[in-house]
Amino acid sequence: MELIMQSQGTDESVEPESQYAFVVYNTGSGEIHHVHRVVNLPGAEVRSREQMEQTALSYVSPQVKEREAADLAVLGVPYHQLERGKSYRVDHEQQVLSAVERQR
Repeated sequence: MELIMQSQGTDESVEPESQYAFVVYNTGSGEIHHVHRVVNLPGAEVRSREQMEQTALSYVSPQVKEREAADLAVLGVPYHQLERGKSYRVDHEQQVLSAVERQR
């Protein structure tokens, strides 16, 4: 992924130093409740994995947290594995993300 930043009328390309993706999901159903992406540009403070996981959990709605708190987990996945427009589930036993057909 290339991020283009405007600087005094000229284009500068800035490559991220690191990229992470985390999904918050229900361990029983595999349903994903939140996808959290982290992109660190040069000079950014990189947080620990635990901090990024806690941030991902903080974005889950209070209703889901109340209903499913004991069944929520966070899985780190390759940043580029998540494609926009696709639906996913998590196989909790194998700790893998898999694409699924969208329900209409």
